[in-house]
Formats: sequence, structure tokens, C-alpha cells
Amino acid sequence: MEIEKRLIKFISDFNERLGGEYIREYISLVEHNECVVALENLCVQLYECDVVSNPEELIAIQDLAREMNLEENAWNFIR
Repeated sequence: MEIEKRLIKFISDFNERLGGEYIREYISLVEHNECVVALENLCVQLYECDVVSNPEELIAIQDLAREMNLEENAWNFIR
């Protein structure tokens, strides 16, 4: 449950840089126990929309991905 709360908070922090529709979709995925899909989709959208993540956000993505055993190629393209 802890990772879900952290992921929802993290996704919400991008509300101003991504459309609210995306944010709601990703949060819904987390609420339906699809944390991996939510993080993967968030990373793809950040890349496609040219959203620049600060160093702290990149570390948070890395930490969340590792906790979920997500392969590095699913997120490292946004560096």
C-alpha cells in the first residue's frame, strides 16, 4: 500500500506539466493495482511531451521502478 500512495503523490506532482486527463488515468491505474503500467505510461508520456524532469524526480522514478522490479529500459529513456 505504501508504494501506491507514493506513486499517486508522485504522479500528481506532474499535474501542471501533463494534462489532467493523463494524471487521472495513471492514478486510476494505481488504484486498480496497476502500478507498473501507471509508471511505464507516465514515463512514456513525459518523454513524448518533452517534459523535463528535475534530478529529484528522476531519482524518484528510478527508486519506484526498482521497488516494482521494473526493467531499466522501461524508464531510463527519460534521462
